Amino acid sequence: MIWSCPRLSGTLLPLMLLAALAGCEHHPARNHNPAAAVFDLNLLEKRINSYQPDPQYIDDVFVLVTVREGLQGGRERNGGIGACLVRKATGEIVERGHNSQYEPYFRSDLHAEMDLLNRYEERVRKTRSRDPKDPTYRNPRNMEGLVLYTSVEPCPMCLGRIINAGVKEVYYAAPDLNGGMARRFQDLPPSWKAMARGMVIAPARCSPELQEIARDLFRPMFNQGHSHF
Repeated sequence: MIWSCPRLSGTLLPLMLLAALAGCEHHPARNHNPAAAVFDLNLLEKRINSYQPDPQYIDDVFVLVTVREGLQGGRERNGGIGACLVRKATGEIVERGHNSQYEPYFRSDLHAEMDLLNRYEERVRKTRSRDPKDPTYRNPRNMEGLVLYTSVEPCPMCLGRIINAGVKEVYYAAPDLNGGMARRFQDLPPSWKAMARGMVIAPARCSPELQEIARDLFRPMFNQGHSHF
């Protein structure tokens, strides 16, 4: 909204207009029409179902899994973010997850990456001995050979959980300019950076079309009046 004021100079008004437009770039306009949000998801589902992974983009197959999960999250009114855990040597999908924060009831922790790691850890139920020198000792944070893909750049909460879980390789399809933590990795406390030593977190090597689908799935959360959190 632009307020009119007779005292605005010819220079100030254009500057305000530019600032307003710049803000719109990172904060999509809210659409409170549920029918429009459903229509958006229907169009996105058609794009996802018709997409064929491009062999020149090595992460396409896995990012496609994340956007399918993100679509399910959007259908459930939880926000369109999805994730998957992949065994690097074989390409096996080890686990999947999507945003489950709002339905069937509010769970503040259930972003897509958190949902995925909850499912994985509950299924494998790793244990350890009391003594690291014991031959039977197992490090429960050993996630060697597993790669986490997510449709949107992890937020601070999710990145902390990913580090704590021991995942060392993470790829995301769409950046989150407002809430993403990958670009702010150096702002982590020293102990967390030490725990994440050797970690790779980077944009997924996927097609521009999949990047756009991931970004468009993220937008309906704003349409429903929710933010990333």
